Amino acid sequence: MKIRFLGQIPAMNITQILLGSTAAMLLAALVLSYSAMRDGEVEDGRRQSAKEILDENARLQAEIDRLRGAQPAAAPQPAEIPDSMPSEKFAELEEENKRLKEAKEEAELKRKQAEEETLAMNERQSGQHDKAARRARLIGQAMLMAQVKEVAMDKGVVQFVILDVKQNNVREGTRLAIRRNTGIVGEVVVTRMDAEATVADPLPNVEGKIEVQKGDELIIPPL
Repeated sequence: MKIRFLGQIPAMNITQILLGSTAAMLLAALVLSYSAMRDGEVEDGRRQSAKEILDENARLQAEIDRLRGAQPAAAPQPAEIPDSMPSEKFAELEEENKRLKEAKEEAELKRKQAEEETLAMNERQSGQHDKAARRARLIGQAMLMAQVKEVAMDKGVVQFVILDVKQNNVREGTRLAIRRNTGIVGEVVVTRMDAEATVADPLPNVEGKIEVQKGDELIIPPL
């Protein structure tokens, strides 16, 4: 009769324990290896994405400078892939990218507004120029109604003028503009017409402010 001691472990059980421990160690090593591989792939992906974001950020900054009138000296150079890219640093790059996109949109809006304002100003100036040109043309083409024969002055102030009437429709009370080249230098109103002379007085807004000259032409004031 063989006696089995409780403290003794059969050889088969020891082998099984050793095999189980080895398998567990191999599994743990495999898990760690796979985890490291996955971490490496994630890190490589972040590094590649970081390069793309860096390139885009450089392009965005160059475009912002152009829109703001500070044209960069040269095109931005492609960025190199970073040696490492922790997730915190990658998040900062993404935040910077978002900020630059917003700044670009703002610069584009301001540039568009400035261009629209410049266009509107040019159109106003063009309209004013066209209006002035039209007025000058009307003045130049207006029918000659009378001409200044004599100018009566007192202490340098025009008192009245004597007219040589050219058209029959000039009457007392007729308002005439003094044409000089293609401009109007003042206005007079006919105050007396008789066999001796046709007299006109300068209007209050021009009296003493202009010099009426002999030979000046008078026309109906243009609108």
